[in-house]
Amino acid sequence: MKKIFIFLSGLMIVCSGFGQAKDADRTIRDITEKTQSYKSVEFMFTFTYQDAVSGDDVSEKGRLVISGDKYILEIEGQRVICDGETIWTYLEDAWEVQINAIDDDDESITPSKLLTTYNEDYKARLDKEYKEDGINYQRIELKPQEGKKWVMLEVVVNADEQQIAEITIHDKNGGKIHYKIDVFNTDIGVDDDDFVFRPEDHPDVEVVDMR
Repeated sequence: MKKIFIFLSGLMIVCSGFGQAKDADRTIRDITEKTQSYKSVEFMFTFTYQDAVSGDDVSEKGRLVISGDKYILEIEGQRVICDGETIWTYLEDAWEVQINAIDDDDESITPSKLLTTYNEDYKARLDKEYKEDGINYQRIELKPQEGKKWVMLEVVVNADEQQIAEITIHDKNGGKIHYKIDVFNTDIGVDDDDFVFRPEDHPDVEVVDMR
């Protein structure tokens, strides 16, 4: 459950800071408009977390599907499903599903807002542009104002495809959270029923309703 929270909150912090990058405004605007034009998007990613204090180094694969204000997140035996109003967190090994209502003030649990929510808490700049394996990339650095838990964010953008390729988050304790987007698919075949968890389909699951 902790890794799910780190993943979602990290992505929301990254994307909320994009709007302050003067040199990167055009790139970010194009990515935003392109992403919003799809009925659904699917990210296959590699999530890596390095904890400088404990020495933990975790690397896992995951999948995120977004359609409007609905989403599905799958990572290490956990499946988070949201229909825009309710969130089901299914812990497969524990045979337990936790049910929560969406808190509109909690951006960490709304990946549907990725690339669409901006604020003024970050200073950003285009660090460099480079080419690798024939692909043009842009590296954007974002530094938060005082009082934030992150000291620097690094975002690598595939400029040719107008897509995020990698994200690295540096925390105050020297830890690093890194996301590498392995596959990006658009307009995949999903419907509203895919974004609802039905306990009757899992007869042995324990339901913990926290609404």
